[in-house]
Amino acid sequence: MVLKAIVGAAASVALLAISASACAPAPLRPLEERILVADAAGRPRDLRAELGTAPVMVVTFFSAHCPCQAAHDARLVSLYATYHPRGVAFVAIDAEITATPARDAEEARRRGYPFPLWTSANGSAASAFGAEAATHTVVIDREGRVRYAGGIDSDHTQLTEEAQAYLKDALDDVLAGRETRTPRGKVLGCALTR
Repeated sequence: MVLKAIVGAAASVALLAISASACAPAPLRPLEERILVADAAGRPRDLRAELGTAPVMVVTFFSAHCPCQAAHDARLVSLYATYHPRGVAFVAIDAEITATPARDAEEARRRGYPFPLWTSANGSAASAFGAEAATHTVVIDREGRVRYAGGIDSDHTQLTEEAQAYLKDALDDVLAGRETRTPRGKVLGCALTR
């Protein structure tokens, strides 16, 4: 009986360790490999090359059907209006299997995005950044290092003034030359269909 309890406890610990490692976020590593996406005209774009002279790039993973995404559209547009004049590049990426450049161009127009919505229907961009849900956002510095990964903020579908402003805080920190105070934030969007 004691042996059975010990074996059962050991199995539970092993299962917990496997679950914890499976849920552990990918390390924040430099953007080293080429990550190709398609622009609105279907032309290939390399995210690494898109960094160009921008001090910071924001990449947000998109889903047309996600209520959390829809709730955050205005907040993303507002962040763009604040930080784009300071040299921050913004791009949204549709990494769902149903994504097409034509549909994404229409979605960007309909939602009033002042930044591009590109397509990665094969999911390679989402895989490179460990994005599993819409609104997963990364902040990449000029050297290609991921300085923040997670949600836009702590809100889900009801936006509040009290939300933890993960993306805003990360942008302020990176632009000021500081370490990001919160390098990871919880993502509350819908699972990407891949």
